[in-house]
Amino acid sequence: MRPVHFVLLLAATPALAQDPIALTPGLVITESVRIEPGTYHLPGDSLGAVRVQGSGITVDFTGAVLVGSTDVENPDRFEGTGIFVLPGSNDVTVIGATARGYKVALRALDTPGLTITDSDFSYNWRQRLKSTIEREHIDDWMSYHHNEEDEWLRYGAAVYLRGCDGCRVERVTVTGGQNGLMLTEVNDGIFRDNTITFNSSLGIGMYRSSRNRVVHNTLDFNVRGYSHGVYNRGQDSAAILVYEQCNDNEFSYNSATHSGDGFFLWAGQTTMDTGQGGANGNLIWRNDFSFAPTNGIEITFSSNRVEENYIEGCWHGIWGGYSWDTVISGNTFVDNDEHIAIEHGQDVRIERNAFLGGDMGVRLWERDSQPADWGYSRERDVRSRDFDVERNEFRGVDRPIVINGATGLRVQRNAFEATGDWVLEGVTGALTHGNEFSGDAVMPISTGERLGEALRFGAGVDRSHPRGREYILVDEWGPHDFRSPALWPRSARRSSKQWFEVVGPPGSWEFTSLTGVDSVSAMSGAVGDSVRVWRSQAPTVDMRIVAAFSGGEVVDRFGRRFEAGKPVAFEYRYWFAPIAWTVDFWQWEAGVSDPREQPEAFAAVLEGPPLHSLETEDLGFGWYRSPARGVSDNYFATRSVGTVEVPPGRYILDLTSDDGVRVWVDDELVHEDWTWHPPKQELIELELGGRHTIRIDHFEIDGFATVVAGLRRR
Repeated sequence: MRPVHFVLLLAATPALAQDPIALTPGLVITESVRIEPGTYHLPGDSLGAVRVQGSGITVDFTGAVLVGSTDVENPDRFEGTGIFVLPGSNDVTVIGATARGYKVALRALDTPGLTITDSDFSYNWRQRLKSTIEREHIDDWMSYHHNEEDEWLRYGAAVYLRGCDGCRVERVTVTGGQNGLMLTEVNDGIFRDNTITFNSSLGIGMYRSSRNRVVHNTLDFNVRGYSHGVYNRGQDSAAILVYEQCNDNEFSYNSATHSGDGFFLWAGQTTMDTGQGGANGNLIWRNDFSFAPTNGIEITFSSNRVEENYIEGCWHGIWGGYSWDTVISGNTFVDNDEHIAIEHGQDVRIERNAFLGGDMGVRLWERDSQPADWGYSRERDVRSRDFDVERNEFRGVDRPIVINGATGLRVQRNAFEATGDWVLEGVTGALTHGNEFSGDAVMPISTGERLGEALRFGAGVDRSHPRGREYILVDEWGPHDFRSPALWPRSARRSSKQWFEVVGPPGSWEFTSLTGVDSVSAMSGAVGDSVRVWRSQAPTVDMRIVAAFSGGEVVDRFGRRFEAGKPVAFEYRYWFAPIAWTVDFWQWEAGVSDPREQPEAFAAVLEGPPLHSLETEDLGFGWYRSPARGVSDNYFATRSVGTVEVPPGRYILDLTSDDGVRVWVDDELVHEDWTWHPPKQELIELELGGRHTIRIDHFEIDGFATVVAGLRRR
């Protein structure tokens, strides 16, 4: 482990440790103490507002609340650490701590035997998301691929542990943040009975951590980057993340639903570069991984066991790309788009599973070539080969077996009822034997159904909120947690006739003010209602609906509480100015008409006829490949010219570009970033009124390309 240097700190605890003590900024606790109850406003810093250092000591925070920042409506501005267990400590116990308003609520470094129990680390740092209901923003994607130098800290955490072997974390609550429990180089630990829900990225994240037990936790709704029926991503959020050489861990009896991935395991960059190692020998047993926008379980480039889990309503039940020597047994898959999808897998056993509904049951395939920058495929045999699909039951699956390239395939003793045809292409050495198509069950389906019910309604799992991907409701601060009322759009926001659903705790609602609205289908009702709204007809949408809620206790998304029975105001606002865009495309040549190095030659390209043109009111493009017919994926240019009419006022042009971009408003240059750069968002402030013309010139060099622009009111 790399060395970490700290300044020597002097103890500030009183001589009589049995008496409660008050917290002060920078306090260092070196013996067992009880903290005097109360609320302490202690700004965080790099060494912690409160510091713990010692051996065999217990710090009881019960009744004490640490508050870093009181600017609760801007959690992306939170800073510092609340409680820091300093290196050199061991067998430290933290009980009953509550810390909010920090970048990291509790951090511990090189503290073996650490115990954290009965604590609440909710409402700490989180990013303001840029994705909207209409459009995903690439800046919201997470990257957990490296953490050798604690890169994960840039995303904050409720609890961040490094080098804490043999630790225990029990009955800890985390909500309203970005990341819950983050573990790096933590081995032989126990993490159980924690409730880590409604965060905007991860529930539990592990990096180079082995032989841990993660059991009986509630890890639902750890998700970002999802808009039901519009885009289906997750942006690398997950209930459980297992990255980079994490081996021999157990994950069992966890509820890990409605998260980007339920379980996301990746071998790590070391394996991708060398072909060696992986995240191997992990047992994933009897968990509920339902309603993931992407994968209930992702297990890639590694060897593991996936047994007796319940997976419903995901895009992929299991994504197992390049998995090897893997067992998938006794699981229940219900209404996933694709139940099991594996590219280039090897020595995989798929046995005794139940597949109910869905488009594809077992999908196996290989591609023609491997990415040139993968050391993994250079060092290893990556053929799709040696699969055993045995003693499974398929009911109502449109395409139960879909194979596009495999060697050594055995499909034996399975039962198929009300299913479609198989697809077998590019298969050699296939053995299909003893399969039943009459519907006679090999494994009683009720076994899987009972397992799913037990997991979904097990002890300690809050099921008061609705289930299903359609109830992953993500706004700028992450997933809505149904503890406060909201008017959620259920149809296109730009339609003049729009459906809304009232979501939140049980209670009633009443509209108190309507602006930009002609009529509504109801003025009052109960939470759960659907309401239709007819918007006022005007070129610019300027709609505001204010409502009052009455019912149970309300906890808003920043952790503020409102007593039951007292009216709580909530509102929906939407402003949109349509811009009529014409977008033209050209090709330029590297070294000949480079927009940065040969500007005159590039200008001449744009004076010629475009290769492609289109018209749109939604300038929101992102391209990995060719952007248009006749235009290659690299070295192209776009010119977008739009007209808009707005009332006088201050506005923001929200612009994202990759690569170079210039913006003119009425022939005045208002923004320029004529460089090669990754996707970058710029907020351009404008004074507008009446009719205006906006022109955006953009060039792409290589890789991903994007140009996104929209106007919003200041």
